[in-house]
Amino acid sequence: MEEGESIKKGGKIVDLKTAIEGRRSIREFLNEAVPEKDIREIVQLGTMAPNAANMQDWRFIAVTNQEKKAQMKKMLQEKLVHLARETGKEDPERFGQTRNFVLYGDAPLALAVLTKPFRSKLDNMLLETGFPEEELDKLRMRPDIQTVSAAIQNILLASYELGYGSCWMVAPTLVRREIESYLGVEPPWALAAIIAIGKPAKQPPPKKLKPLDEILQIIP
Repeated sequence: MEEGESIKKGGKIVDLKTAIEGRRSIREFLNEAVPEKDIREIVQLGTMAPNAANMQDWRFIAVTNQEKKAQMKKMLQEKLVHLARETGKEDPERFGQTRNFVLYGDAPLALAVLTKPFRSKLDNMLLETGFPEEELDKLRMRPDIQTVSAAIQNILLASYELGYGSCWMVAPTLVRREIESYLGVEPPWALAAIIAIGKPAKQPPPKKLKPLDEILQIIP
């Protein structure tokens, strides 16, 4: 963003720093639909993110139908109940209702983010030499996941700019295959995350950040 450039939020001018500092993970939403034009703008801004080799290996499925969201939520609830019973660490019925895991089912918009494996010329050369594929992913730190992560951050900020709250969620990947089948997702595409989006019912307080000196090393 050029110097002096800003974005609008709720009729006000908001600079990028303010947007980054003001964004929160929202877990409670008003019962207001997200118009298609806003969905399109949010995703369009998401696709302006940097990505591996500009392959733009992302796809998005916007689910607004309440019955479909409820079914996707039920898939994860059943998995959570099963895990609790198998491990004996949690009360099954209560664990299955854990809001932070399944809140995408109650948000006005559940935006499924899809990715597919990324292989560059360098990756393919390594594979041809017999380099194990699993070790390649560890070595290269999954450029495909980094690609959709950049898009997700754009989407979170774009949602905030338009007056929406959002929550990036990976808990639904516990039932990734079930959700993929339900949404008609076919290989090589796979579910990477679901973003819950809607008008926020409440604004959480600022989160406590680690001191910068604890996480930053500057090598002169």
